[in-house]
Amino acid sequence: MNRLHATFVFLVCSSFCLAQSANDINVRAYEKKLKEELLQTGQRHVDLGWGLRKSGLIPQCTYQLVLAVELSEGQHAGAKMVLNTVRTYKDAFWKSKRKKPMLGAQKSYEKKAAGLVKKDMLGQVKLARAANKAKLTGKMTAHLVKVMRYGGKITFNKSGAKIEGFKVEDELAKWLSEQTVTLKNGERRFEPAGKGAPRLEGLEEVADAHLIVRTDLDAAAAKELHALGSALWSPLQKRLAGAPTRALRLIVFAKKVDYDAYLKATGYGGVTSKGLCDYGTFQTLVCAEGLESGSLNALVLHELSHLFFFGSSPVAMPDWYSEGFAESFGGQGTFAWNGKALTVGGLIRSDRLDAIQKDPMTLAQILAGNAMNLLSQNHEKAMRFYAMSWALQRFLMTGDNQLRKRFLDWEAKCRGELLGSQSTWNFGSAGSATKAFLAEFRRDMPLTEKAFQAWLADL
Repeated sequence: MNRLHATFVFLVCSSFCLAQSANDINVRAYEKKLKEELLQTGQRHVDLGWGLRKSGLIPQCTYQLVLAVELSEGQHAGAKMVLNTVRTYKDAFWKSKRKKPMLGAQKSYEKKAAGLVKKDMLGQVKLARAANKAKLTGKMTAHLVKVMRYGGKITFNKSGAKIEGFKVEDELAKWLSEQTVTLKNGERRFEPAGKGAPRLEGLEEVADAHLIVRTDLDAAAAKELHALGSALWSPLQKRLAGAPTRALRLIVFAKKVDYDAYLKATGYGGVTSKGLCDYGTFQTLVCAEGLESGSLNALVLHELSHLFFFGSSPVAMPDWYSEGFAESFGGQGTFAWNGKALTVGGLIRSDRLDAIQKDPMTLAQILAGNAMNLLSQNHEKAMRFYAMSWALQRFLMTGDNQLRKRFLDWEAKCRGELLGSQSTWNFGSAGSATKAFLAEFRRDMPLTEKAFQAWLADL
């Protein structure tokens, strides 16, 4: 090898090593920032949660602690320790502190929690920039998906596309298209179901901090549905002494074929109902085809009630409780809507009430009911189960019923400990909540059965 050739090889190798070294530095910088962000995120939520322990906001406290473990990806040891303390001591942890929270405390919490969502989102933007600098494209896009999931703004102009200020390079145009849908006005929105979701024409959106309504019905329908869903917020917040800290999302499909395609994209291809609360994507899905306005409104209120409950307390509750709760706010006859004001708490529609009075289910049958199985097997039996679940919850909530306090204590226990839940996004197992209910009521079941059936007959 002559001297010139040797020099050339040396320079090429040196350049390669320098480039590799520089990128290694960027990769290590990203990994350092990732670890720091995970710990900082966990600490933010631990601080908020622990600060609530004397305020009476028990579900909110536990929610933040679960969130701290979840968002720190288990890296924040203190978050795991505090959450384990709450769950180990259970009721004893709150006994001397349990009280009805003040409305001002709820609003203060919601404002602080919303602020943390913004900080969490900006943390993901920072990580996306670090991953991009380190040429870690897969990690960069994963962070950007989280940014959009948090509600990050997607903009398009002459200089290209941006996600919350982060410029998306042209080579990622296809990826961005797969993660978004286009509204009628040309704006882009995040699509949590990804590329498998059908892209609908003429999408209308009406949104605020509490509720996002997206539909391929007309603009007037979108506004009406948003007004209806918004009116539901206050009675649900009063019932649960709390509210979600992220906007509920309602997607209403004009055509069943599109609704079915969306269900398939989200892994619910076998669902036969016209409405579904998808906890994983944190949105409610409703098919409007073939429904008159009253039935559509009932379905929307029912499914939004599910999402509101889970958004404020992501606890896995048994079906009889979940469906009874949702029917209390969105069962035919239990609400009245005049386009401006929503009234809830009424009796279920007379034909549905007559059906369960003539042929009531036993408590054992109600407690063992599985809504999805019933809907797929026999729609009439499913509707009977829903009505009986509504009746049982109304019975247990009746003001002069001696079981009311025990029922509400069980509900508070489930929400306070987030029984069966390890995540604020995934619905867990209802087994723990069911076990706790039976532990409280099993010995009184015969008397409760007798009292419930007599109450139902006279309703």
